[in-house]
Amino acid sequence: MKKFIVLLLGLFLTFSFGINNVYSAEQGYISVEATSEMELVPDVVDFSVEIVTTSKESMNKAIEENKKIAVKVYNELKKATENNPADSIKTSNYSANPVYRYNNNKRVLDYYQVTNSVKVHTKDTANVGKMIDIATSSGATSVNNISYSISSHDNQSNKLLAETAKKARAQGDKIAKAMGSEIIGIKSISSSCSFSNRNIMPRMMLMSKSAGAVIENSSADNGVNIELGTMTLHARVHADFYVK
Repeated sequence: MKKFIVLLLGLFLTFSFGINNVYSAEQGYISVEATSEMELVPDVVDFSVEIVTTSKESMNKAIEENKKIAVKVYNELKKATENNPADSIKTSNYSANPVYRYNNNKRVLDYYQVTNSVKVHTKDTANVGKMIDIATSSGATSVNNISYSISSHDNQSNKLLAETAKKARAQGDKIAKAMGSEIIGIKSISSSCSFSNRNIMPRMMLMSKSAGAVIENSSADNGVNIELGTMTLHARVHADFYVK
């Protein structure tokens, strides 16, 4: 009986060793890398509008003046975006601070300043220039942080990655065939997909028309000229394929 148990144990160890050898055996593989790109026109625009007021008399006066202008700016921008449910307007920053200057090495109160920053998110890209024109005409003192994006970013990325993966597999098949082999499995895959740039425009300082300034490149219909351009989506797939 003991000999039978020893024999079974020996067979089990031999069988286990054999299985381990099968799965740990080094197999040949090939590595390929494929890339693709896609040009997309932005369909979402974000920008910020600032209302800055100052007063040498009191903080309350600067606050009241800012509130009066901000209400007008908000109301006009709401009218411009009310037909687009996806659009939004919100306060992104509000600050009220005394501003000092130095006179004979002494800090002296110069004036009080209030800044109200309003962020606009819109898919009505054709009328962004008009919105900016409306904001500055209503009393906004500056427009900045204009940026573009693609609302279907995830779907477009998945589509481009799938196309790139197929390209990587086709390359692998051609290489394997040229070497007299064929692909029998996947060892590893890595991928990435991103825009080459976000096309963020530099800060735009626009004095309000109510202050008597003239905004260049504006028209009665479309306002300030805003060019959307295109954004380039890049995809990369690196794959290691087992071959035999």
